[in-house]
Amino acid sequence: MRITVVVWLVLSAACGIAAARNMSIDASMAGQVKDDSAFPFDGYVPEGDFGVHDPDVIEFNGHYICFATSGNGFGSMKTSPDLIHWKDRGPIMPETPEWLRKSIPQHRSLWAPEAHRYGKGLRLYYCASMAFGHNTSWIGVAECPNFDPDKPNEGWHDLGPVIESKEGRDNFNAIDPSILIDPSGRWWMLFGSYWSGLYETELDPATGKLKSTDPSALKLVAKNPADRANGIEAPSAIYKDGYYYLFVSYGLAAQGVRSTYHTVLGRSETPDGPFVDANGKSMVDGGHESFLDSSWPMFGPGGGTATLDEKGRWLFACHYYDGRALWRDHLWGLPTLQVRQIMWSDDKWPLPGLPVTPDTEKMAGKKLASPVGTWLQQVDFGRTQTLDIKADGSCSDGRSEGKWTLQGDELQIKWPIAGEDGQFWTDDLKLSYGGNYFVGRNNGHVLIRGYKQRRR
Repeated sequence: MRITVVVWLVLSAACGIAAARNMSIDASMAGQVKDDSAFPFDGYVPEGDFGVHDPDVIEFNGHYICFATSGNGFGSMKTSPDLIHWKDRGPIMPETPEWLRKSIPQHRSLWAPEAHRYGKGLRLYYCASMAFGHNTSWIGVAECPNFDPDKPNEGWHDLGPVIESKEGRDNFNAIDPSILIDPSGRWWMLFGSYWSGLYETELDPATGKLKSTDPSALKLVAKNPADRANGIEAPSAIYKDGYYYLFVSYGLAAQGVRSTYHTVLGRSETPDGPFVDANGKSMVDGGHESFLDSSWPMFGPGGGTATLDEKGRWLFACHYYDGRALWRDHLWGLPTLQVRQIMWSDDKWPLPGLPVTPDTEKMAGKKLASPVGTWLQQVDFGRTQTLDIKADGSCSDGRSEGKWTLQGDELQIKWPIAGEDGQFWTDDLKLSYGGNYFVGRNNGHVLIRGYKQRRR
């Protein structure tokens, strides 16, 4: 269920004591804010990772680099050795390219940059718009042929515009570029926001620009038809084990705790779609699977990118609005970076792991323990409840009695459906983090996650 803005505001007011204690999160407090999350670790604040919008996190030769929307200037960068301690590195380049200054004389901020390896360096796509809420926008590309993580601001040069959209002419918005490189080496760009939805087109890897400027080369890949405004943006696409996955943000961002952003996804067997949900419904028709949604104090998680690091971990970096901290103009919900591990179901669908923290890093390397114990469970990012898993193979959530089985890391719980003899709701879950966390979906595609509180 979507929780209304009114309820969020009431919730924010109800947590006024905690919020007053954290009027703003500065560098001295980062990493030390008490984890009073409705679900463990959702509100963890690592050192230096607050004030971040639309993050793209990649690993380059053992260093993690975060590129993000800038409040002023040509983008912003942070670097980290471990995804837990971040250091500001300033703008990507000292000056806005001349072509962009001429196109948008009032330009102040670069939006949603995304970088990819190219040779020994990085190629970075970025965007800018004439004004918020308008679709006169541009996507451009810059390059650093020999990127040095210790000197991340050096060696960049701009390659110019890639694609533009004009108000009154185009029914798409040229922002939020994301690059997908398929196994054959072909480059694809996904982009868009609101208007008619998200589009995909092929790029020339040698130039970084469009392979074809013919409008017919643009392919519509996703919409949000349940929202009259078609609130959809921030695509991020990856390839793994025969499938292409498309993560997108539904809803409204940049409203602090009033933001309705949430992350959903679909997948395809080909790089240019169609991307579909588990029932085969196209994302153009609104098909999607839930991935990440609001849960106190994490409001509006989205604007994210998925990536594979050098340790072989799939990660999802996004921003969320921290409901404990004041952002601006009496608006609660400070934009904060979160990097969360992606887990995978047996039927090859992404699942949200826990955020990267010192504690979760320690748990991730431990051998799986028995699931027997008392758990904090959350269904569809709603109210948490207690789940009691017993050694005799039974379990209870206080309302229903079920049965559980475990094979390897596959935890399955069957709940009888009242009034329907022999029919069950089945939770197919992945047990991980030393047996302290599970996540999965039931046969109604509802996302379920749990965290162990204590053993019996």
